[in-house]
Amino acid sequence: MQLSELARAFSALASEDRLRILGFLLEGELPRCGELAQRLQLSNPAISYHLRTLETAGLIVRTRRGRHRCLRLTPRLGKLLAPPTLNVLKKEVENGGA
Repeated sequence: MQLSELARAFSALASEDRLRILGFLLEGELPRCGELAQRLQLSNPAISYHLRTLETAGLIVRTRRGRHRCLRLTPRLGKLLAPPTLNVLKKEVENGGA
């Protein structure tokens, strides 16, 4: 990974909302962005902005399944963050994090 890619990834991680999104995705693939917006109590444009930022950083991918776009993590997050940090994200989601 080059320095510019690393900077982009860490910049994407510098938002509580984006960290919560990643926490939800650590639980598994999400079928709809609308579901994510409801869970985080954010507007659809805000969710789109955060997802685009995470996607540009290479932390998530969006795949199409029929009419839905599903979200999932890429292996890059596990390479950037230590397991204890990933566990903090998971616990935040389990405790109702939003």
